[in-house]
Formats: sequence, C-alpha cells, structure tokens
Amino acid sequence: MKKKICGILLMLVMIMGSLTGCGSKESQFQSYIQSLITANYLGTSDEYIKTTGVNQADAEALYLQNATRLANNLNAYYGLDITNDPEMGPRLIEVSKLIYSKIRYEVSPTRMSNGIYYVDITIYPINILNDTHDASVAYVGEFNKKVSAGEYNSYTKEEYRREFASGILNILEEGAKNLTYRDPQVVTVRIIEGKNTFYISDDDLRAIDALVIATVQDSTDTPGTDTPSDPGEDNTETTERSWG
Repeated sequence: MKKKICGILLMLVMIMGSLTGCGSKESQFQSYIQSLITANYLGTSDEYIKTTGVNQADAEALYLQNATRLANNLNAYYGLDITNDPEMGPRLIEVSKLIYSKIRYEVSPTRMSNGIYYVDITIYPINILNDTHDASVAYVGEFNKKVSAGEYNSYTKEEYRREFASGILNILEEGAKNLTYRDPQVVTVRIIEGKNTFYISDDDLRAIDALVIATVQDSTDTPGTDTPSDPGEDNTETTERSWG
C-alpha cells in the first residue's frame, strides 16, 4: 500500500487578530499571516502574541502541538511505534521541529478584490521524504538482513523498535542538512473580518499546511506500517520491515 504523509491540521481557526491603531489594515493582515506561520512552524511567537493577544504559554503549546502532529505522522509513515517511548518519542518531536525549521515561504502584501481582502502565500514544499527515500529503502534492506541473521534475537521489543527507529531518525536528521524543495505553490487566503477582529478560515489553514511538506512521489518502494514483532519470536517474516 502506498503511503503519503498526512497534512497537519492547524489549531488556529478560533484565534483572531485584533485591529489596532498602529499601521494600515493591509499591513496588519500581512503581519498576521506571517506570524501565524512562524508561530506554527518556527516557534517564533512574539509577533503572534502581539497580533492575537494569546499568552506566551499558549503560543508555545501551539508550536509543540503542531510539531507533535508531524511526529505522529512520521511515526505512522515509517511504522516506528515510538511516540510514547520515553527515549525516542522526544527525539522524534525534535526531528519534526528540525524539519519545520527549514520552511520556505513568502507572504505577499495584502490586496483587495470586490471589497474582500486577500493575502497570497508562496510556499516551497519541503522535499525531505523524497530526498531520503533511497537511503531509507537501503537502510530497511540492511536491517532486514540483520533480522534474518538473528542479530536482534536477544533484544526486547522496545530495544528492537528503538534500534530501527534510531536509524530512520538518523537519516531524517542528515537529510535535513541538505534538503531540497519542490516547485513553489501559491495559496490565496481570505481575510474574514469582524467588527474589530480578523482571521482566516479552517480550509485556508489546511491549504497552507498541505503544502509545507511535499508528499511522496509515486514509487514501487514505499514505507509500510507493520509493527515489529518481538525479535525473539519464531516468525522471521513478520519481524522484517517491509516496503511496498
């Protein structure tokens, strides 16, 4: 079964910007979109706090929640089963933050059409899943050989999963150093205005997020999500990792 990394749903639809006397509406709308993205993907929340009025703790929680959602998707995509592991779970979240730190985007000036304000966002999708695909396939192949040779028969299930996951995370960390980007895509978001507030829709939030990380291109080798069995069990076929 071919897999694609799922989009991460942003939890910002009910957080609104507040119009102030400082600067034009157009500049405030552009600043709001800029801060919205940085708060979610970079953890830079000062401008977001200023624009929306949320507190520091809530802004930090928002960033952690978004990184955790990516971690959960990576966990499922590679079949790691480590999100609740006290050792590997935090590392997976740090890898997710590292990937998000590579975000590339541009927020254009606000424009008006038929009395409605719009902001165009150019996003360069992070291509790390495709960049690291061959290395991941090769790693799984080598890991399977070790499983077949009985090298992990003395491992507990937790040790076995950590061993496999560590290799995948090493590949992602290395891939983040020199990752590439797909062709830029433009998302146009509508500014929804209240009396003294403004925000963008949930659909627009999803549209932004869907482009941040490129999905996997068609391939005959894609990660499976089989959970590793206890390497001590007599079932070599089910303990091996599989692709495709």
